[in-house]
Amino acid sequence: APKAAPVAKREASKKATSKKPAPTKGDKKDFPSMTVAQLKEAAKAKGIEGISGMKKADLITALSK
Repeated sequence: APKAAPVAKREASKKATSKKPAPTKGDKKDFPSMTVAQLKEAAKAKGIEGISGMKKADLITALSK
């Protein structure tokens, strides 16, 4: 029984760390709080080319234009 408690805690922590939804495309101020994957997704949706080689700052700059 004592071993069951840590497993339950781990399961609860996995649920707590679920992905948060990406901010809407129009919120330029939220770009810094987005992950690189979210930024690349937004850039792809906007039709920006060359995103695979971009760093986070480059993605933010491109999306802000």
